[in-house]
Amino acid sequence: MFDSQRDDMEAGRKAGLELSWSALSEIELGMLAVVVEDRTPWDERLRDQPGGAPLLAQLESIDLDELDESALVEVAAAAARVTSRAQQIQLRAAATLAGRAPLNPEAMAEHTNGPVGVAGDCLALRLRCSTREGHDLVRRGKQLATVLTRTDDALATGAIDRPRAVAIADGLEQVPWQIALAVEDSVLDRAPGRTPAQVRADVAAALIAVDPDEAHARASRRRSQRRVSRPRALPDSVASLRVEGPVADVLTLDLALDGAARAARAGGDERTLEQLRFDILTGLGHQALGTGVLAASGPHSGPAEADGWPLATRNGHRPSVHVTVGLDQLLPAAGDSRSPGVFGIDADPPALTLGEVPELDGYGPIAPATARALAAGGIWRRMVTDPVTGAPVDLGRTRYTPPAAMADRIRARDGTCVRPGCSHRAIEAQLDHTTAYDRGGRTSDANLGALCTRDHLLKTHGDFTLNQPEPGVFEWITPTGHRYRRKRDGTTVDLERDGHHPLDDDAPPF
Repeated sequence: MFDSQRDDMEAGRKAGLELSWSALSEIELGMLAVVVEDRTPWDERLRDQPGGAPLLAQLESIDLDELDESALVEVAAAAARVTSRAQQIQLRAAATLAGRAPLNPEAMAEHTNGPVGVAGDCLALRLRCSTREGHDLVRRGKQLATVLTRTDDALATGAIDRPRAVAIADGLEQVPWQIALAVEDSVLDRAPGRTPAQVRADVAAALIAVDPDEAHARASRRRSQRRVSRPRALPDSVASLRVEGPVADVLTLDLALDGAARAARAGGDERTLEQLRFDILTGLGHQALGTGVLAASGPHSGPAEADGWPLATRNGHRPSVHVTVGLDQLLPAAGDSRSPGVFGIDADPPALTLGEVPELDGYGPIAPATARALAAGGIWRRMVTDPVTGAPVDLGRTRYTPPAAMADRIRARDGTCVRPGCSHRAIEAQLDHTTAYDRGGRTSDANLGALCTRDHLLKTHGDFTLNQPEPGVFEWITPTGHRYRRKRDGTTVDLERDGHHPLDDDAPPF
């Protein structure tokens, strides 16, 4: 107690308070501490506080307009620590959820090479995120809750943020726990002063230093996981792809693109190097869709691909990109004699509501002028919709033999897999009977929906229930009892829980 009193007294002296030691009671000393704290500048007061409810309460009480520039910087940093604490709780909740029996249906293990548990799928529905993001929450939460507990504590206090915690967790995902602990000890203390990219490099270096042979073996295993991501939508009709694989192969691609772009510039091409790199790479795709063969070969090609890679069909279609546009946006303006689908590429678009904006399958909304240009022909496939009902009226089958009319219609209606939030394209998905065919379900618009492989497994073996109350509207019930409705435009709506649990049904879901 006396040490505490002396500390308080010293704080009082620093604040310019002349008080007698003997005149101070414990209550008065506490009041003095409050006075001293209130006079401490905000930037000093916030700098070292851990993330959590007390810090959040202080941040909410601050009038930002009254702070100087230094204090505003510390407010932003303090808010980041609060965010880190919330994210640590989120990860811990995901890990705890994944350990519950209803979220680990035994039948899933027999039918999937992916995650056996369905906790990530339930989280993806509730958080409106991708299935991969949901499973990442579970995977990382388990790591921090079991092995990487020091990283978990650092995230909880805000000493590190989520990107740095992810760099450690992902870098140590498939590492024996003894090595993981040793690497964590070597990188964590300086992680707060390192960028996420530097933390990833620190983890990689530490793994090699601890066990070079095992690091080489892990690199060999990772080679089998090489991939090119599906397109990620960016603003203004722009998208991106991510290439992941052995560093030598990725660098080879980079050097080849750079060399070709520089040669073109030297030959007088006025495009920038970045524009040329993009155009050279994507030119391979345009040529492939036009010819049916991707003209590329390399160390991973087999003898059958010596002259290129033939493009497979999916559901009777050759690969193509679909654009959905309203019929009224293709009709010529009054007095315009040009034919629909050609006339109005440069015309002024009519005023649109949110639901009338054209869409590019696999991307999202695009400008009407872009949609009209794509609908005119080429390797693109157009779907024209009735401006009143939104129903397909023209599927523009000029590039391939169409599949059955019903399958085309269902896939055109659903657009993507009908699990809320899933972006898997319907053209690549299975057509599922919502009510099983062998239980009386009809093969009709009102009983069919597009489901990707993972979500079909959830419905069949993962204890998820799926209903289609009206054509194109799908309602899901998860093993946790949460209920969601996917509307025709892809919007997800939370439904009230009515006490019904899908595991209580006498009949299994189909």
